Amino acid sequence: MMKLGVITTLLLVIFAASCRAQNQVEFTTSPLGTTAFAGNDVLLSCEAQNTGGGDDVDIIWTSSSSGTSAVIDDSSDARFNFATVTTTGAAKSNFSIDSVQVSDTGTYKCYASNDPTRGSSPLSEPTKWAVATASLQIYASVTINQTADRNLTEREDLVLSCQVSNPGSQLEVATVSWTKNGQAVTDDGSKAQPNYDLKVSTASGTDGGIYTCTVTFNVIGTSATVTDSRDITVYSPPKITSKFRKSVKYQEGETVTLKCAAEGYPVPTVKWLKDGEELVNMSARMSYFVDDDGAANIRIKNLEMNDRATYVCSAENSQGTDTLEVLLRVKDRLAALWPFLGILAEVIILVCIIFYFEKRKTDSEPSMDEDDDDAPVKKKPSTATNEKGVEKDESDVRLRNVNA
Repeated sequence: MMKLGVITTLLLVIFAASCRAQNQVEFTTSPLGTTAFAGNDVLLSCEAQNTGGGDDVDIIWTSSSSGTSAVIDDSSDARFNFATVTTTGAAKSNFSIDSVQVSDTGTYKCYASNDPTRGSSPLSEPTKWAVATASLQIYASVTINQTADRNLTEREDLVLSCQVSNPGSQLEVATVSWTKNGQAVTDDGSKAQPNYDLKVSTASGTDGGIYTCTVTFNVIGTSATVTDSRDITVYSPPKITSKFRKSVKYQEGETVTLKCAAEGYPVPTVKWLKDGEELVNMSARMSYFVDDDGAANIRIKNLEMNDRATYVCSAENSQGTDTLEVLLRVKDRLAALWPFLGILAEVIILVCIIFYFEKRKTDSEPSMDEDDDDAPVKKKPSTATNEKGVEKDESDVRLRNVNA
């Protein structure tokens, strides 16, 4: 009985050790098969976690081409890059190849294990490693003749082109799509596929940017596709799109916000100047901020008379500069009262003048009593009475005597 107990214990220890030695991991992310053109960069990702045991998960990559398999790492090729992050019970590895070549075509495997008895190479003991496989197919570069970079100097029709001259016997062009700064754009021209040309009618400054044509090819005889792309940069000089009156008027104590937006590519740098000097050190009353649409704003609170000045919005990029001026006029708080006070003063002065001259006129005219006392007494001509009692003029009497 004692021997049986010892044997049982040994068997349990051996069984536990054998269980402990087994690989217990599973893949949460497996590398995906990829097709690409020579010269592009390729990324393969792999992530695994343990399902039992306490050892950390280890990940190793291998490649297989022309029937030969080998473990690969940073020293295998200068174009190979590995980034592996290990956490408790899990590991994640990104394997990238810079500027792939046709010779990179092959099968790539991600091996993961937490078996404590594992060796350094999964090729020699594959049973101790879990494996996830991805195929990489690299095609020779296709010639895509694209439009050279452009400069927009005025409103004009913009035509960009990506022409595929010869895709080869393995490929055929499926579609051509266009994006501008990563956003899909609609062609204003022909809708025929493949859409090698992109036409933008009456292009302006807002149409500047990086245009990318992406050509998708079908791999003949398979369901696989492969894409290639070209960038075309369209430059445009800055143009201020905000509209200002040449002069704006605000009252002392008010708050004013001057907003300046500009278009162009590269995106213009917008700044404000006051009397020819850039507004850099803002006061407590003055602030500078940029809207979500990129417009530059200056806000002046509690306007003062010395805020009256010519403010200049300036937009600048590598293609040139655009400016716009605005005269900020500040009115006195009592500005509305001055006209009334002026009119009132005029009325008072006019009343005083009228009163003065009326007074002088009254003082220069004599009274009625004074006229009666000072007027000379007018003598009546002497008269005589004839026999009939009729008064006669003295001169008539003298004339008569002379005739007598």
